[in-house]
Parts: sequence; structure tokens; C-alpha cells
Amino acid sequence: MRYNQLGACDVKLFEIGLGGHEFLPDGRVKAMGERFHEAVRPGVIWDGFGEERRRRILRAACEAGVNFFDVTMDCEKEALGRNLEELSPPHPVYIQTRPEGMVYNNDPADEDKSRLLDYELLKAEAERGCGLLKRDRIDFYNFGLFAPAVRRQPGYVKKLAANVERLKGEGLIRFACVDTLTGEEVSLEMIETGAFDAVFTNLSVVSDTALRCVIPAAQERSMGIFLREAFVKGQLFALGEAAGISDRPQLARAAVRWVLSQGVGTVLVLGVAEPEHLTQNLAAAEDPALTDEDEKLLAALRATDEFAEARAGIQDMFVKGWG
Repeated sequence: MRYNQLGACDVKLFEIGLGGHEFLPDGRVKAMGERFHEAVRPGVIWDGFGEERRRRILRAACEAGVNFFDVTMDCEKEALGRNLEELSPPHPVYIQTRPEGMVYNNDPADEDKSRLLDYELLKAEAERGCGLLKRDRIDFYNFGLFAPAVRRQPGYVKKLAANVERLKGEGLIRFACVDTLTGEEVSLEMIETGAFDAVFTNLSVVSDTALRCVIPAAQERSMGIFLREAFVKGQLFALGEAAGISDRPQLARAAVRWVLSQGVGTVLVLGVAEPEHLTQNLAAAEDPALTDEDEKLLAALRATDEFAEARAGIQDMFVKGWG
């Protein structure tokens, strides 16, 4: 396992990062998968986050050397801040999060997503996030924009980029990240501003559209490249069943190795429900070369109609953006 340098910065990140989602028994994301718009409202802290199972996952991650953590909802931020304080990791850690209720289409009442362009509101939200995470600043502030709102407002991306630079100047954030859920066109526009230090993008055996434009654009600017959705939010395993693949751990290992074998990522962020899943994924990452068995599994996966349909839908969403 190795640490990768973040672009031209003096930060080194373990090649596997840990996502912040906790999961329900049926595989849905806890809170977000139950009552989405309540779960992503600022100030809403659900009970049951950061308890024993999650602490065991975090402990295993820290012991393995993981130093990059990604969280979304306030309940995840609060739990991670509390858990890391309890665990006292033996090395510095870096956290990526988002301005709650301001990104994607998480606040339908803010139709034009203008709150991100109000610097004082954005600053207050960054300060609130620091409090939840128990940190003096946010390491990576992630911005997933709502593409329709951006297209309606000329200059939106440039105004946001100016706010990002002000947050950095005031020491509230260290780095900013483009979230490609905003769609390919807007992501490339954000990259071009020079205000962002990394991209957070889907990359999996099912969807590799990021390799076409977004990742090369980020590489050209020496940006960090954070990868996610190796398991396509669990859809990979349903596709595996359609292909007659019953060994889920083996398919997961093949999926992890496929992403790492592309050689483009600074960090691959994985979501896990159990400590054992993290251990298995870390073991798969130790040698990212695809095995003959991996190749057979992935060939069987690609041969199904279900795979082709899922790939087309996911890639279309990548280009157009979420929402």
C-alpha cells in the first residue's frame, strides 16, 4: 500500500480512503436513504451514528494507515469529529466534507442555488462545519453544483471560485474540490478557474466516463483525483448476480483492483458496512494488478444486458449531472 502526493502540495494521502456513510440492513444509506431532505438539512443530527460498529471500522482504518475521510450529512460530520477525538489516530488525518444544504439539489427551496454565492452564508456554514468536525479548518471543501441552476446564471462558477479563494484566504478551508455529480461540462468549467485543488469523481468498471475529459483536465493542472463508487452504490453486486457471480467479496476485490489499475487516482474512497469489508478491500489494494480470475469475472459482468443498461444510464448522468 502506498501514499500518493496531492498534486503539487505537501500532502500525502493513503491510496484508500473511507467514506462516511453508515448503512441500514437492506443496504440503503442511513438517514439519507430514509428521509433524504430531512437528513441533509443543516443542524439535523440523527441518533445512532458513530456507535460501536462504526468505531471499529474507523479503528481498523486508522491502524491500516488510512488518513482521508469523506463525510456528507451533519450526523456524519458530528460522528466523525467525536469518533476521531476518542480514537486519537497515530497520524494526521484529512477530512473532506460539503456545505450542508447548499450543494447538489439538496435544498429545493433555493431554486437558483444562490446561497453558495453569498460569501457570508458560505463562511458561516464553513465555520459551523468546523465545529461539528472539531477542527480549526476544513481540509477539503467539496462543491457539487446543480447544473441547471449554474446554466441559468452567467458567471456562477466564477463567483463561486472567488468565494472559495476567500475561504482559503481566511484559513477556513485548506483545499477545495470539484464534485463531478455536477456534470461534465460544469466540472470542466470549475477546473478551469484554478480555484479548486482536486476532483471527486465516480470511476468504476461500470462507468469510466471520467477518463475521457475530467480526469485528464485535472491531471493537466496537477490536481488531486479522488475516486468513488467502485461498487456503484451496491448496484455492482446486483449486476454480478445477473451475470451468475455469487461470490460478492471476490467481485468487490476485482472492482477495487480494476479502479486502482487505471493508475489515475490519488485516493479511492470506499464505503463499507463492516470492519471485515474494509480489511478485504485493503488486502485487494495491496496488489492492484488484475488477476486472470478478475478478468473472467469482469468479462462475465460486461456480457449481460443488465450491465449495458446500467452503464448507459450512469454515464448519461455523469455527463448531464445529478438532478
